[in-house]
Amino acid sequence: MTGAVDQLLAEFVWSGTATLRRRAHLRVGQSTCPTRVAPYSTSVATVNQPCRDSDCLGIMHDVYARVLRRLGELDETLAMVTERPGYARRIVGSQAADCERDARVSRGLPAKPTRNDGIAGRINNALSEAAEAAWLQTLFRMMRGYACRDGRTGSAWPLDAWSTEKSSRDGALRGIGTAAARAELSRDIQTVLDVAARIAGRSWLNDAILHPLRTYVVPLEDGHDAAMSYQTQHDDVVAISDLRHRFRRLTRTGVSTEAALRQSSLEVLGAEPLCAVGDVLDELLFPGGPQAQAMP
Repeated sequence: MTGAVDQLLAEFVWSGTATLRRRAHLRVGQSTCPTRVAPYSTSVATVNQPCRDSDCLGIMHDVYARVLRRLGELDETLAMVTERPGYARRIVGSQAADCERDARVSRGLPAKPTRNDGIAGRINNALSEAAEAAWLQTLFRMMRGYACRDGRTGSAWPLDAWSTEKSSRDGALRGIGTAAARAELSRDIQTVLDVAARIAGRSWLNDAILHPLRTYVVPLEDGHDAAMSYQTQHDDVVAISDLRHRFRRLTRTGVSTEAALRQSSLEVLGAEPLCAVGDVLDELLFPGGPQAQAMP
């Protein structure tokens, strides 16, 4: 980068491009960006070699130059970075988004994969006739965005995350991570794919969703195994929490404790309970139990 660099703007650009730069490191097998202090932000800021070897530093330079061009178009000077830092950060964000969009286009992907006009609009119209129309339209948007997203380490749909999203929308209790919840989301996804293929054709579906999903992935991080272990543990915790909620709700309506345990276990875990309710009464946090406590 030639010429004088505004130190505060350098900090804003470095922060605003964190996601894009991390993806650049992932693409070359590096799990994190090793440069902690924004380049050019202080007289002693240094750049680690991995940031030069990947496109990390190049992304910062690109977005910094884009911000300068945008300021020129707006008849603004660098003084506004100090005078209106919030506005400056918004400009950085918009230019980072433009940089990401241009990168998608250069790989043959749509510039705005989640837009709802054109073919996508026709598919949304068809989805409006289905049961759970609003959810399926939301899922269609998320599927297109996920398939074209940089930085993915796998080509599978994020069923657990989308199960959580669906529950937040319809208020239904689901055992996140259970076979039943994942099967439900898989059916929803297949419904969207079937409608898209019927309305837009298999070629559009392949180009817009299936091919990007299976192609544009990056190497796994070193911490992938640990992350997967944590995710499995998290799913177990969520499932047990779901079972507790169902058990308490049923007993409050007059259902016997044994029947409540059985029904909760079948709904959440898909299996009969393997113990008597007395063995797990405290863990289920039954109201009035000897060790009852606030719900987690």
